[in-house]
Amino acid sequence: MNKKSIVLQTTLELITKQGIQATSLSQIIKDSGVANGTVYHHFKNKEEIITELYLMLTQDFGTVVMRNIPEDDLKKQFTIMWHNLFDYFVNNPLAFVFSEQIARSPEIPQSLKDKARQYYNEIEAYFRKGIKDKVFKSYNTTVMEELFFGNVVSLVKIHENENVKLLDKHINQAIDISWKGFLRD
Repeated sequence: MNKKSIVLQTTLELITKQGIQATSLSQIIKDSGVANGTVYHHFKNKEEIITELYLMLTQDFGTVVMRNIPEDDLKKQFTIMWHNLFDYFVNNPLAFVFSEQIARSPEIPQSLKDKARQYYNEIEAYFRKGIKDKVFKSYNTTVMEELFFGNVVSLVKIHENENVKLLDKHINQAIDISWKGFLRD
């Protein structure tokens, strides 16, 4: 891992544990083990590190969701998209915490959130196609994306609860419930 990646990973670990405000640049430098000059070579300040981290993770979310999507079958596409995001969050708990606590935080400026929307263009196009083909209800696509995301997040939270053993049938039930919520009457 290169030094820039180490700084980003350390920042992710720190802010998911203690929040953005409680994470200082000096702590990032100290915990990463990267020299001051090296950090400042890559980033001007803590905000620039957080901006790059936010954009990087947002791009990951958008890319992961649309990975290995088959052509011309909205239901299969939906199922794979759902599994892709669920598996990503289960296997990347820091990314999950970041998406829940940090990415939706008022500490992330709206201008950065707007810039990151570009990484969801394929997801938006998927919902637009479903609306155009009269498979999905004609809702705002941003609302649809957020509801899709929220359904996955809810099941990840159940999975994280040690008292609940999620089986494949439960995941498939959640996907089916989610899918039916988008379908036209």
